[in-house]
Amino acid sequence: MGRFSLNPYLWGVKFRNYLYRKGFFKTCRPKAKVISVGNLSVGGTGKTPTVLHLARHLKGKGLKVAILLRGYKRKTKGPLLVSDGKAPLIDIYQSGDEAYMYARLLKGVAVAVAENRCEGARLLEQNFSPDAILLDDGFQHLRIERDLDIVLLTPRDLTDRVLPFGRLREPLEVLKEKGDYCLFSKTKKPHEGLEKFCSSLGKEFGYLTVKGFKLFNHLLREVDFRELKGKRVGVVSALGDNETFLKQVRELSQIYGFEITKVVQFRDHHRYGDFQPDENLLWITTFKDFFKLGERENLLVLERELELPQGLLQMVEEKLFKL
Repeated sequence: MGRFSLNPYLWGVKFRNYLYRKGFFKTCRPKAKVISVGNLSVGGTGKTPTVLHLARHLKGKGLKVAILLRGYKRKTKGPLLVSDGKAPLIDIYQSGDEAYMYARLLKGVAVAVAENRCEGARLLEQNFSPDAILLDDGFQHLRIERDLDIVLLTPRDLTDRVLPFGRLREPLEVLKEKGDYCLFSKTKKPHEGLEKFCSSLGKEFGYLTVKGFKLFNHLLREVDFRELKGKRVGVVSALGDNETFLKQVRELSQIYGFEITKVVQFRDHHRYGDFQPDENLLWITTFKDFFKLGERENLLVLERELELPQGLLQMVEEKLFKL
Protein backbone atom coordinates (compact mmCIF):
# COMPACT_ATOMS: atom_id res chain seq x y z
CA MET A 1 0.00 0.00 0.00
CA GLY A 2 1.58 3.29 -1.11
CA ARG A 3 2.09 6.43 0.84
CA PHE A 4 -0.71 8.24 -0.94
CA SER A 5 -3.27 5.66 0.10
CA LEU A 6 -2.32 6.26 3.74
CA ASN A 7 -2.46 10.05 3.45
CA PRO A 8 -5.47 11.38 5.41
CA TYR A 9 -5.10 14.81 3.79
CA LEU A 10 -5.43 13.29 0.33
CA TRP A 11 -8.56 11.35 1.24
CA GLY A 12 -10.02 14.45 2.87
CA VAL A 13 -9.51 16.37 -0.40
CA LYS A 14 -11.07 13.57 -2.45
CA PHE A 15 -14.07 13.27 -0.14
CA ARG A 16 -14.65 17.04 -0.17
CA ASN A 17 -14.51 17.14 -3.98
CA TYR A 18 -16.94 14.20 -4.12
CA LEU A 19 -19.44 15.98 -1.85
CA TYR A 20 -19.35 19.10 -4.04
CA ARG A 21 -19.67 17.00 -7.18
CA LYS A 22 -22.76 15.24 -5.82
CA GLY A 23 -24.39 18.44 -4.61
CA PHE A 24 -24.16 17.86 -0.85
CA PHE A 25 -22.54 21.28 -0.42
CA LYS A 26 -24.35 24.38 -1.71
CA THR A 27 -22.68 26.61 -4.27
CA CYS A 28 -23.41 30.16 -5.45
CA ARG A 29 -23.63 31.64 -8.93
CA PRO A 30 -22.73 35.37 -9.04
CA LYS A 31 -24.37 37.61 -11.61
CA ALA A 32 -20.96 38.63 -12.90
CA LYS A 33 -18.79 36.35 -14.99
CA VAL A 34 -16.22 34.60 -12.80
CA ILE A 35 -12.67 33.71 -13.84
CA SER A 36 -10.61 31.67 -11.40
CA VAL A 37 -6.81 31.76 -11.40
CA GLY A 38 -5.32 29.04 -9.25
CA ASN A 39 -2.83 26.22 -9.01
CA LEU A 40 -2.25 22.78 -7.53
CA SER A 41 0.82 23.47 -5.39
CA VAL A 42 1.69 25.67 -2.45
CA GLY A 43 4.16 28.47 -3.09
CA GLY A 44 4.56 30.95 -5.89
CA THR A 45 3.62 29.92 -9.42
CA GLY A 46 2.56 33.27 -10.89
CA LYS A 47 -1.09 33.59 -9.83
CA THR A 48 -0.80 37.21 -8.68
CA PRO A 49 0.89 38.61 -11.82
CA THR A 50 -1.56 36.61 -13.94
CA VAL A 51 -4.50 38.23 -12.14
CA LEU A 52 -2.88 41.67 -12.54
CA HIS A 53 -2.42 41.12 -16.25
CA LEU A 54 -5.96 39.83 -16.76
CA ALA A 55 -7.45 42.72 -14.79
CA ARG A 56 -5.62 45.27 -16.93
CA HIS A 57 -6.52 43.44 -20.13
CA LEU A 58 -10.24 43.21 -19.34
CA LYS A 59 -10.39 46.79 -18.06
CA GLY A 60 -8.80 47.83 -21.35
CA LYS A 61 -11.73 46.12 -23.10
CA GLY A 62 -14.12 48.46 -21.30
CA LEU A 63 -15.34 45.98 -18.68
CA LYS A 64 -15.91 46.66 -14.99
CA VAL A 65 -13.49 44.30 -13.28
CA ALA A 66 -13.24 43.22 -9.65
CA ILE A 67 -10.76 40.97 -7.83
CA LEU A 68 -11.76 38.66 -5.01
CA LEU A 69 -9.35 36.82 -2.74
CA ARG A 70 -9.12 35.49 0.78
CA GLY A 71 -6.77 38.14 2.18
CA TYR A 72 -4.30 35.72 3.69
CA LYS A 73 -2.80 36.70 7.08
CA ARG A 74 -4.91 39.84 7.40
CA LYS A 75 -5.89 40.97 10.89
CA THR A 76 -9.59 41.09 10.03
CA LYS A 77 -12.31 38.52 9.43
CA GLY A 78 -15.30 38.32 7.12
CA PRO A 79 -15.97 40.03 3.78
CA LEU A 80 -14.38 43.47 3.37
CA LEU A 81 -14.21 45.92 0.49
CA VAL A 82 -10.53 46.80 0.06
CA SER A 83 -10.93 49.19 -2.86
CA ASP A 84 -13.85 50.75 -4.71
CA GLY A 85 -11.62 51.20 -7.73
CA LYS A 86 -10.44 54.64 -6.67
CA ALA A 87 -8.15 54.03 -3.71
CA PRO A 88 -7.59 51.60 -0.82
CA LEU A 89 -10.32 51.88 1.80
CA ILE A 90 -8.41 49.99 4.53
CA ASP A 91 -4.73 49.49 5.37
CA ILE A 92 -2.46 46.65 4.33
CA TYR A 93 -2.82 44.73 7.59
CA GLN A 94 -6.60 44.84 7.46
CA SER A 95 -6.70 43.71 3.83
CA GLY A 96 -3.68 41.44 3.45
CA ASP A 97 -0.64 42.29 1.34
CA GLU A 98 -1.81 41.02 -2.06
CA ALA A 99 -5.23 42.65 -1.86
CA TYR A 100 -3.65 45.97 -0.86
CA MET A 101 -1.18 45.71 -3.74
CA TYR A 102 -4.05 45.23 -6.20
CA ALA A 103 -5.83 48.24 -4.67
CA ARG A 104 -2.76 50.45 -5.11
CA LEU A 105 -1.78 49.33 -8.61
CA LEU A 106 -5.15 48.92 -10.33
CA LYS A 107 -7.24 52.04 -10.72
CA GLY A 108 -10.83 51.41 -11.71
CA VAL A 109 -10.73 47.83 -10.38
CA ALA A 110 -12.60 46.97 -7.17
CA VAL A 111 -10.97 44.59 -4.69
CA ALA A 112 -12.56 42.55 -1.89
CA VAL A 113 -11.38 39.93 0.58
CA ALA A 114 -13.47 37.15 2.09
CA GLU A 115 -12.91 33.67 3.46
CA ASN A 116 -16.30 32.79 1.97
CA ARG A 117 -16.00 33.85 -1.68
CA CYS A 118 -19.78 33.79 -2.13
CA GLU A 119 -20.11 36.50 0.52
CA GLY A 120 -17.26 38.40 -1.10
CA ALA A 121 -18.93 38.24 -4.51
CA ARG A 122 -22.18 39.57 -3.04
CA LEU A 123 -20.28 42.44 -1.44
CA LEU A 124 -18.68 43.34 -4.76
CA GLU A 125 -21.98 43.17 -6.64
CA GLN A 126 -23.72 45.35 -4.05
CA ASN A 127 -21.01 48.03 -4.15
CA PHE A 128 -19.52 47.86 -7.64
CA SER A 129 -21.72 45.80 -10.03
CA PRO A 130 -18.76 44.26 -11.89
CA ASP A 131 -18.97 42.60 -15.27
CA ALA A 132 -16.21 40.17 -14.28
CA ILE A 133 -14.83 38.88 -10.99
CA LEU A 134 -11.29 37.49 -10.95
CA LEU A 135 -10.74 34.89 -8.22
CA ASP A 136 -7.15 34.98 -6.98
CA ASP A 137 -6.23 31.46 -5.81
CA GLY A 138 -9.71 30.14 -6.49
CA PHE A 139 -9.08 26.62 -7.81
CA GLN A 140 -9.72 24.86 -4.49
CA HIS A 141 -12.61 27.15 -3.46
CA LEU A 142 -15.47 25.13 -4.95
CA ARG A 143 -18.33 26.99 -3.28
CA ILE A 144 -18.38 29.71 -5.90
CA GLU A 145 -19.18 28.66 -9.48
CA ARG A 146 -16.98 29.97 -12.24
CA ASP A 147 -17.11 30.42 -15.99
CA LEU A 148 -13.43 29.71 -16.59
CA ASP A 149 -10.87 27.86 -14.47
CA ILE A 150 -7.24 28.76 -15.23
CA VAL A 151 -4.73 26.43 -13.56
CA LEU A 152 -1.04 27.29 -13.32
CA LEU A 153 1.27 24.28 -13.56
CA THR A 154 5.04 23.96 -13.19
CA PRO A 155 7.34 21.11 -14.23
CA ARG A 156 7.78 20.19 -10.57
CA ASP A 157 4.04 19.51 -10.25
CA LEU A 158 4.35 16.52 -12.58
CA THR A 159 6.50 14.56 -10.13
CA ASP A 160 5.51 16.12 -6.80
CA ARG A 161 3.37 14.52 -4.11
CA VAL A 162 0.35 15.66 -2.15
CA LEU A 163 0.75 17.40 1.22
CA PRO A 164 2.27 16.65 3.70
CA PHE A 165 4.71 14.50 1.68
CA GLY A 166 5.06 17.09 -1.08
CA ARG A 167 3.77 20.51 -2.17
CA LEU A 168 0.58 19.58 -4.02
CA ARG A 169 -2.71 20.70 -2.50
CA GLU A 170 -4.53 18.24 -4.76
CA PRO A 171 -3.36 15.33 -6.92
CA LEU A 172 -2.88 15.86 -10.65
CA GLU A 173 -5.83 13.58 -11.35
CA VAL A 174 -8.31 16.29 -10.27
CA LEU A 175 -7.62 17.99 -13.60
CA LYS A 176 -9.60 15.22 -15.27
CA GLU A 177 -12.75 16.84 -13.85
CA LYS A 178 -11.72 20.43 -13.02
CA GLY A 179 -9.88 23.16 -14.83
CA ASP A 180 -10.37 24.59 -18.31
CA TYR A 181 -6.95 25.94 -19.28
CA CYS A 182 -3.40 24.88 -18.32
CA LEU A 183 -1.07 27.86 -17.91
CA PHE A 184 2.55 26.71 -17.65
CA SER A 185 4.98 28.75 -15.54
CA LYS A 186 8.61 28.50 -14.41
CA THR A 187 9.61 26.84 -17.65
CA LYS A 188 10.67 27.63 -21.16
CA LYS A 189 8.67 26.37 -24.09
CA PRO A 190 8.23 23.78 -25.28
CA HIS A 191 8.00 21.53 -22.20
CA GLU A 192 7.12 18.08 -23.49
CA GLY A 193 5.91 16.67 -20.15
CA LEU A 194 3.49 19.49 -19.34
CA GLU A 195 2.16 19.68 -22.90
CA LYS A 196 1.65 15.91 -23.11
CA PHE A 197 -0.14 15.84 -19.75
CA CYS A 198 -2.66 18.59 -20.56
CA SER A 199 -3.15 17.37 -24.13
CA SER A 200 -4.06 13.92 -22.76
CA LEU A 201 -6.85 15.58 -20.77
CA GLY A 202 -8.13 17.51 -23.79
CA LYS A 203 -7.25 20.87 -22.26
CA GLU A 204 -5.87 23.90 -24.03
CA PHE A 205 -2.55 25.18 -22.75
CA GLY A 206 -0.04 27.98 -23.05
CA TYR A 207 2.96 29.55 -21.33
CA LEU A 208 3.26 32.43 -18.88
CA THR A 209 6.37 34.17 -20.18
CA VAL A 210 8.58 36.94 -18.81
CA LYS A 211 9.27 39.43 -21.59
CA GLY A 212 11.21 41.96 -19.51
CA PHE A 213 11.57 43.92 -16.28
CA LYS A 214 10.80 47.41 -15.03
CA LEU A 215 12.27 49.24 -12.04
CA PHE A 216 10.42 51.83 -9.95
CA ASN A 217 11.51 54.22 -7.19
CA HIS A 218 9.67 54.97 -3.94
CA LEU A 219 7.40 57.41 -5.80
CA LEU A 220 6.49 54.58 -8.19
CA ARG A 221 8.20 56.35 -11.06
CA GLU A 222 10.10 54.21 -13.52
CA VAL A 223 13.90 54.20 -13.16
CA ASP A 224 16.49 53.29 -15.78
CA PHE A 225 18.42 50.17 -14.74
CA ARG A 226 21.62 51.85 -15.93
CA GLU A 227 21.40 54.20 -12.94
CA LEU A 228 22.35 51.24 -10.73
CA LYS A 229 25.78 50.77 -12.33
CA GLY A 230 28.47 50.55 -9.64
CA LYS A 231 25.93 50.73 -6.78
CA ARG A 232 25.79 48.42 -3.77
CA VAL A 233 22.36 46.82 -3.53
CA GLY A 234 20.45 44.66 -1.08
CA VAL A 235 17.62 42.29 -2.05
CA VAL A 236 14.69 41.73 0.29
CA SER A 237 11.55 39.66 -0.32
CA ALA A 238 8.86 37.60 1.38
CA LEU A 239 7.37 35.50 -1.40
CA GLY A 240 6.13 32.03 -2.11
CA ASP A 241 9.26 31.66 -4.27
CA ASN A 242 12.06 33.94 -3.08
CA GLU A 243 14.75 32.09 -5.02
CA THR A 244 13.31 32.84 -8.45
CA PHE A 245 13.11 36.55 -7.57
CA LEU A 246 16.72 36.54 -6.33
CA LYS A 247 17.88 34.73 -9.46
CA GLN A 248 16.25 37.39 -11.63
CA VAL A 249 17.91 40.23 -9.67
CA ARG A 250 21.29 38.49 -9.95
CA GLU A 251 20.88 38.18 -13.71
CA LEU A 252 20.08 41.89 -13.92
CA SER A 253 23.12 42.73 -11.78
CA GLN A 254 25.33 41.01 -14.36
CA ILE A 255 23.75 43.01 -17.16
CA TYR A 256 23.72 46.43 -15.51
CA GLY A 257 26.81 46.25 -13.29
CA PHE A 258 25.50 46.62 -9.75
CA GLU A 259 26.71 44.58 -6.78
CA ILE A 260 24.39 42.58 -4.53
CA THR A 261 25.94 42.81 -1.07
CA LYS A 262 23.07 41.59 1.11
CA VAL A 263 20.13 39.21 0.68
CA VAL A 264 17.25 39.03 3.16
CA GLN A 265 14.42 36.53 2.65
CA PHE A 266 11.30 35.77 4.67
CA ARG A 267 8.36 33.44 4.31
CA ASP A 268 5.43 34.55 2.16
CA HIS A 269 3.23 37.31 3.68
CA HIS A 270 5.84 38.29 6.32
CA ARG A 271 4.83 41.52 8.08
CA TYR A 272 8.34 43.05 8.42
CA GLY A 273 7.86 44.39 11.94
CA ASP A 274 11.31 43.06 12.86
CA PHE A 275 13.27 44.27 9.82
CA GLN A 276 14.80 47.66 9.07
CA PRO A 277 16.58 48.05 5.70
CA ASP A 278 20.18 49.27 5.95
CA GLU A 279 20.02 52.95 4.99
CA ASN A 280 23.47 52.76 3.38
CA LEU A 281 22.18 50.44 0.66
CA LEU A 282 19.65 50.61 -2.11
CA TRP A 283 17.21 47.75 -1.73
CA ILE A 284 15.41 45.94 -4.53
CA THR A 285 12.10 44.35 -3.59
CA THR A 286 8.65 43.51 -4.99
CA PHE A 287 5.49 45.62 -4.98
CA LYS A 288 3.93 43.34 -2.39
CA ASP A 289 6.89 43.83 -0.05
CA PHE A 290 7.36 47.52 -0.86
CA PHE A 291 4.00 48.52 0.60
CA LYS A 292 4.73 46.59 3.81
CA LEU A 293 8.21 48.07 4.15
CA GLY A 294 6.85 51.60 4.35
CA GLU A 295 7.64 52.95 0.86
CA ARG A 296 11.11 54.14 1.95
CA GLU A 297 13.31 56.32 -0.27
CA ASN A 298 16.05 53.69 -0.57
CA LEU A 299 13.64 51.05 -1.88
CA LEU A 300 13.38 50.11 -5.53
CA VAL A 301 10.62 47.87 -6.88
CA LEU A 302 11.29 45.27 -9.55
CA GLU A 303 8.30 44.34 -11.68
CA ARG A 304 8.26 41.51 -14.18
CA GLU A 305 6.62 42.28 -17.51
CA LEU A 306 4.63 39.16 -18.24
CA GLU A 307 2.87 37.99 -21.35
CA LEU A 308 -0.19 35.75 -21.32
CA PRO A 309 -0.86 33.39 -24.23
CA GLN A 310 -2.98 34.92 -26.95
CA GLY A 311 -5.06 31.76 -26.96
CA LEU A 312 -5.98 32.26 -23.31
CA LEU A 313 -6.97 35.89 -23.84
CA GLN A 314 -9.10 34.86 -26.82
CA MET A 315 -10.75 32.14 -24.73
CA VAL A 316 -11.62 34.68 -22.05
CA GLU A 317 -13.08 37.10 -24.58
CA GLU A 318 -14.93 34.60 -26.77
CA LYS A 319 -16.21 32.27 -24.07
CA LEU A 320 -17.18 34.85 -21.46
CA PHE A 321 -17.81 38.17 -23.10
CA LYS A 322 -18.42 37.59 -26.82
CA LEU A 323 -16.31 40.61 -27.67
